[in-house]
Amino acid sequence: MGAAAEVVTKTPTPAPAAGTRLAAVCAARGLAIGPAAPLRSEAIDPGAAQGDAAHERRRLDAAIDTVSAALARLSAGAGSGAGAGAGTVADAGAGAVRREVLAAHLSLLADPELRREARGRIDAGASAGRAWRDVLRTAADALEALADPRMAERRADLNDIEQQVQRVLAGRAPSAITALPEHAIVIAGELLPSQLLALEPRQIAGLCMARGGATSHVAIMAAALGLPMLVAVGEPLLAISAGTPLILDADAGQLIVDPSASELGRTRAHLAARELEQARDLETALRPASTRDGSTLHIYCNLGALAEAAPAVNAGAEGCGLLRTEFLFLEREQAPDEAEQLAQYQAIAQALGGRPLSIRTLDAGGDKPIAYLPQPHEDNPALGLRGLRTSLSRPELLVTQLRAIMRVAPPGQCRILLPMVNEPGELRQVRAHLVALSQELQLPVPALGIMIETPAAALLADQLCAQIDFLSIGSNDLTQYTLAMDRLHPLLASRLDGLHPAVLQLVARAARAGRAHNIEVGVCGGLAADPEAVPLLVGLGVQEFSMVSAQIPRIKSLVRTLDGRECAGLAERALAMSEAAQVRALMREWGSSRG
Repeated sequence: MGAAAEVVTKTPTPAPAAGTRLAAVCAARGLAIGPAAPLRSEAIDPGAAQGDAAHERRRLDAAIDTVSAALARLSAGAGSGAGAGAGTVADAGAGAVRREVLAAHLSLLADPELRREARGRIDAGASAGRAWRDVLRTAADALEALADPRMAERRADLNDIEQQVQRVLAGRAPSAITALPEHAIVIAGELLPSQLLALEPRQIAGLCMARGGATSHVAIMAAALGLPMLVAVGEPLLAISAGTPLILDADAGQLIVDPSASELGRTRAHLAARELEQARDLETALRPASTRDGSTLHIYCNLGALAEAAPAVNAGAEGCGLLRTEFLFLEREQAPDEAEQLAQYQAIAQALGGRPLSIRTLDAGGDKPIAYLPQPHEDNPALGLRGLRTSLSRPELLVTQLRAIMRVAPPGQCRILLPMVNEPGELRQVRAHLVALSQELQLPVPALGIMIETPAAALLADQLCAQIDFLSIGSNDLTQYTLAMDRLHPLLASRLDGLHPAVLQLVARAARAGRAHNIEVGVCGGLAADPEAVPLLVGLGVQEFSMVSAQIPRIKSLVRTLDGRECAGLAERALAMSEAAQVRALMREWGSSRG
């Protein structure tokens, strides 16, 4: 007798019980309280063709042009600032980030290959909507299949422009405007950039996604807007009913569902204390950051565009410890020439008012592929041709960038920072280019520094320091390469901690090498803005901290409470530990003892 066919039914995910704590990955730091506001994407049936192939091609072209025009209008208005209010520290760079995201979407809409493939499907009998959907989803699936989760996250951009064009084909506006309750915590399976752009940021307290990653465009926008955000919360998030009270603690990587009255009270008190603390920090943000025992540290900003420079100075930045130049190279069909680069670097230098400017050379490859830099397929891009390796493989691009940096006036304001350096031989190649350019341009060789991002660089720091003028520790990459854990992996997020003693041992080694060679040692990764990490870094001998602008006032205030000798003792104890959790416990206990 044959086996009976088994009918499998999918059981709906039950709503989390009151008091449930859902673990997640922090995409943008912060704390928020608010009612759940579910945001769901509407599925649009592309339907059958409404006419012959020529008619459908015209419909698709018109829809793409309509979406492009709408995005161009949004981009033109992005400079006025969005979110927490133009001119506030929380809003620093928000307009620039919006323009970057919109430029990426405009570039995808202008991709002739996507349109060509869609037209081919139309000629084969598909409707405009079905052809566009199939082409975009094929491309999105290809990205999601990549081993590198950073590339897989870019599928959200393809999904976004697919939906916007589908809406126009259905006779609607490209993006739907959604009404939200005050101080809403928006929850979604995967929030699209266009959905966030269509919301009123002043009504949003925070963002939660069941899926997604910490480097998606939405995550970058949330951080720029000062909105705390969690990703990879899981499917239980989607079972939460509208209006359910939530506590979003991005710093702790958790969402508390329907918290108790006592927990709500404690969190409200914590938020109120934070607001008072932030106000006090802002009042003193322009003062130097000197420890109690008289050591003055440099608190710099990380920049990714010209629009971020002035707000950073207003937030107390004493210079720029990391200018990411990728904004000039990505989402375009050819590399920027020397004149364009010089104009951008000069404008940023002027916006900093003569303060130091460390310009990192192109950090391409890995999660930042560039169309005009074709590279062979890599099963693990994070370990492939990226950073300085890419620049040395294309010396014409490197030399053009070095020329532009050297020409920034006045000489001496700009420093050159090299990413992903592993060995002295790479430095010698760059130094040779700089010496030749110095003779050609009759300009001095700028200060040359490196990023310590791999264990190899930390272990060879003494040899590397003999050839450089400063170094900056990129704690994010150094942590993931040291612990062999992808920093975007949702199951490893709680274990991937830059305060792991193995990482601190490498930081200590690099800092000792810097002191031995009398060069400045900085940190420009996430640890630079981590209040529990800063005292340890001070104790290890770090002199420069570079971070997002919004964190500068807080870190400056913290530094003024520190004593270098006490920090050195803390660092010595941390280096003797075996787990990051032990180090965190040490720092929490120390913090509590200070009141």
